[in-house]
Amino acid sequence: MMERPLTTISMIYPGFVRDRISKLMVQGGVHMQPRVYEGTAMLWSLAFALAFFELSTFLFLSPLFATIIAILIFILLQSFFYILLVMVADARATKIEESLPDALEMISANVRAGMTVENAIWMAARPEFGPLEDEIRRVSSKVFGGKPITDALLEMSDRVKSTTLDRAAKLLVEGIALGGEISPLLDEVGRDIRSTRALKREILNATMMYAIFIIFSSIFAAPFLFASSLYYSEISIFLLSKRTTQAPTGLPAGALGIASSAFKGGPVALISPDEVRIFAITSIILTTALGAVALGEIRHGKVSNGLRLMPIFVVTALLVFFLAHSALQSVFGYLIK
Repeated sequence: MMERPLTTISMIYPGFVRDRISKLMVQGGVHMQPRVYEGTAMLWSLAFALAFFELSTFLFLSPLFATIIAILIFILLQSFFYILLVMVADARATKIEESLPDALEMISANVRAGMTVENAIWMAARPEFGPLEDEIRRVSSKVFGGKPITDALLEMSDRVKSTTLDRAAKLLVEGIALGGEISPLLDEVGRDIRSTRALKREILNATMMYAIFIIFSSIFAAPFLFASSLYYSEISIFLLSKRTTQAPTGLPAGALGIASSAFKGGPVALISPDEVRIFAITSIILTTALGAVALGEIRHGKVSNGLRLMPIFVVTALLVFFLAHSALQSVFGYLIK
């Protein structure tokens, strides 16, 4: 019932964006019409942007500031719907890559047993291979339907967001086209994939110290330092206000005026604790978000893996910031009493 209006709303997106989203949905195995997904993303983004605009104006913010917030919310939600597809496609590709060496070895064993390549691939469709089973069955059904096996294999590599599967499919296509022995080729490709996965595990172990440094600095060290800066700002404002109110009457009028103007934001303006708090929270969010992205790139070579950690990093860092600030107030609170 809602498909037609959602499809109409999806026409707002440019053609290349719709093509990219459609491809990601195929690679992620999402059983939903791409136009419906696009319309849903646009509808929810507009609804939340409008809601935050109304909320901002209700809080007596300026129309310009409310508009900026609404635009940021719209961009964030649009990014969320896109990143969600990327993460689903990457997760499906990871599962397929894990099962690929075993599937290649099974196909090789079937070929050595006397089967044709088409039958060997069909017999390798096992439930324990997970998403790879569906792709193998789809390839076999197209081949038995009359499509050349080389075209069916290349189409399979397009449906999966995996460089490993793409290389394996191209090697198999070249082997079939050249008429060479398929069984040794499949065994060699399977061994190479396992060697690559073992090398990735070694890289994960080698980059462990970098990961620990990023996690410690972005989640614990930076929030604690920002909490210390915020508390120092609060103490400075309190001491200055106390010194201004308790200034001796014998001081020249100019000295008292400078202190008073400094406290009130005059020529010698001070940074207020609220400004420090806003700067600290903004910096923590940006630092932890970039740290999560860097961690995903260093550890796994994929930014999408870091995007999964981003909400956890941001929430944990903000909790450390507020808890550290509360702890400093409890320990050194007597200084501003």
